[in-house]
Formats: sequence, structure tokens, C-alpha cells
Amino acid sequence: MQTNNFDTHRLISVIPILPHDHVADIGCGSGYFTVPLGKFLFDGKVYALDRKQNNLDATREALEAVRLTNVETLLLNEKKLPLEDESLDGALVAFALQDIKNPRALLKDTLRCLKKSGWLAIIEWYKRDMDEGPPLEQRSDEDKLREMTQKLGFRSIARRDLNGKQYLMLMRK
Repeated sequence: MQTNNFDTHRLISVIPILPHDHVADIGCGSGYFTVPLGKFLFDGKVYALDRKQNNLDATREALEAVRLTNVETLLLNEKKLPLEDESLDGALVAFALQDIKNPRALLKDTLRCLKKSGWLAIIEWYKRDMDEGPPLEQRSDEDKLREMTQKLGFRSIARRDLNGKQYLMLMRK
């Protein structure tokens, strides 16, 4: 994942996150978003989930470097999140859907884990040719993604262009 000039603090300012929330970073990679989330959620908790153990190890190293203790790293099973029903205030899925075999199943299970007023933030690359990012065929079409999430039961509440290359979709349960 290339994020090029991605402002994580700006992201946190546009999602409905509170310092005491419990939030999942689904597809956390090496912890690019996990660390800022962990810092912001000083009275809450972050669950960093990834399907690759080496990514979780890299996330743990990044967390140890800044001495964050409110983050739990968990191996991601794409069909069922290792979390309790209605245990999350929010979930972030950043640049991860292109690597998931069944994004619908993952998002459906995310809905199960969200509390009644929980939020979901999805960040993806626009589906158009660019010199950076994943191949075009791996990108998520924004309209199809919105339609899929609404069929699952999410309500779309906001959409933002982040930098001309990537977009944010914000939804509520």
C-alpha cells in the first residue's frame, strides 16, 4: 500500500471517533493507521487485525517503539472477526478490500461486531489508472462498494475525496 502524503490526523478528524472508543483497524498492515489510532484512543482500545502474521509483527514493533499498550493485534480470518458481537464503536478498513477474497462476508461480519450506533470508515483508491497504488482490476468501484454496504445494512453518512487518488466512505450501522 502506498499512501503518499496521507494525513492520518486529518482522517481522525473526519471520522466520528472518541478517545474512549473501541475501534478495529481491519487489514492493519504494518500499523500505518494503528499507531495514530492508538495515540488518539488514549482511553479506549484498538484491535489491529491482519491476515498476515508478519504484518502483525511489524505493527507490534511500531507500537512498542512508541510505547502504546492499548492495542491488541489479532490474526484476521476473512469470514469471522475474532471479536464479540457489538463490541466495537467503529471500524476502519483502509486499502484492505483488494486483498480480501470475499469483502462482502468481511463487511457483514464487521456489522455484527459494531454497536448500534457504530461507524465504518472505508478508504480505497479510485478505480482509475494512476501511476501508483494497486492494479486497476484490484481496486474497489466506489458505487458498487456503496451499494454492497447498503445492502448489508449500513447507512451511508459521508463521502470525501482525500487527495485526488483515494476516497473515504463513512457509514453507520
